[in-house]
Amino acid sequence: MVNLTTEMSKREILISPVITYLIRFTHAHLRIEYPLKISEQLQGYLDYLIENNQELIVIEAKNEDLVNGFTQLSVELIALDQWERTGNQALLFGVLSTGTMWQFGMLNRGTKTIYQDIKLFPLPDDLESLMRILINILSEKNKVNFS
Repeated sequence: MVNLTTEMSKREILISPVITYLIRFTHAHLRIEYPLKISEQLQGYLDYLIENNQELIVIEAKNEDLVNGFTQLSVELIALDQWERTGNQALLFGVLSTGTMWQFGMLNRGTKTIYQDIKLFPLPDDLESLMRILINILSEKNKVNFS
């Protein structure tokens, strides 16, 4: 039996298998605990950074707190907006996950607006929908429909 009471245990047991499958399917690059420093105020580690030639996704793992977790994800998207490696991407995508619940976010770089998808994707019930969206983000630039 596995005790899933910590953020690290959820990352290892619940989140990593989903990301590993995504990487195998899309051939994207995965960085874990990726350091990001834009300034003294905007610095830290991204739990997961997934990149391919045209898009990237940041995934923030949280134990249970989706509200504070989405705030942290938003700050990470803002930091990525100022990161030179994001290139010409009009949209930056992020995902918040407790392992059993996944929620999408997005930063429109032109309007500097953060969008929080109201739909939550509980696993395992919505695994197929979740994977379809993640694959779509990495495969078809700017053709994302969260529903």
